[in-house]
Formats: sequence, structure tokens, C-alpha cells
Amino acid sequence: MKLIEHIPLFKQMEIVNRLHFFKEFTLAERQVLLESFGLLYLVNQHQHLFKQYDNDKRLYIVLSGALLVFKHNHLLELGTIEPGEFIGEGAFINNRERSTSARAKTDTIVLAITPEALTRLPNVIREKIKDRIIEGMSLRIAKLSEHIETHG
Repeated sequence: MKLIEHIPLFKQMEIVNRLHFFKEFTLAERQVLLESFGLLYLVNQHQHLFKQYDNDKRLYIVLSGALLVFKHNHLLELGTIEPGEFIGEGAFINNRERSTSARAKTDTIVLAITPEALTRLPNVIREKIKDRIIEGMSLRIAKLSEHIETHG
């Protein structure tokens, strides 16, 4: 994983403006998030973003590319995280080690937000991030329920 330092702000804004995750954010809020609180990383194809049991607490929002999520001990594929989706919310929220591994299916750019950065964000942005996390987790629960019903 390589920190990306030289993407102009307007290019970063162009990317996040397309993603559902940021639809409720104003342009000014997106700019504050990108300039002050988030770091962009490139994860090359087949490279791990993180591994199960890592102590990395960051929340990652996929801006481009895709991540494969799996359990190490079974090499069981759990799903794919695509642009506008996030990963790492369990460790981010509960301050615990990673419960899964994530590896890039293609070259992938992620926005990383630390728990410390979240506490320093203006309230309105922090609440919108929390709302997006809750919405995303709710969608995952619904998908899992459907999967259990179909394959149970």
C-alpha cells in the first residue's frame, strides 16, 4: 500500500463526487474531508490492504478499483468491496483487530480515515460519515439475511 501525495484536489473531488457514499456531503464538506482528515492510498492488484488480526484501525472507503474480502484460515471469499463502499468499520468503531483480510482485485485507490481524525472532524461531517456507515452496515445485514434464507 502506497500513500498517494500528488493527486490535485480537483481530481480527488472529481472522484468522490461520483460516489454514493458522499452524496449527502456538500462540496465544502468533501473538500474539508479530503484536505484535512483523509489520506489516499494505492493498493496494487493482489496486494493486501490489511490482513486478519492486524491492529490497523482505519476505515477505508474505496474510490476506484475493488477489494476482495476473505477469512485467512479458510481462504473463504466473503465478498467484494467496490467504489463508494467501505471496509474496516468493525476495527474503526470498536477499536479491535481486523476480523477479515482484504486484498486488491485490481489496482485500487482508497481513502483512509483514522478514528482520531473522525473525532476532529466538524460535527456535521462526522455525523454524515456515521450515517453512511450505519446505512452500509444495514445493507450488509439485509444481504446476509437474504443469503441465509436462500441457502439456509
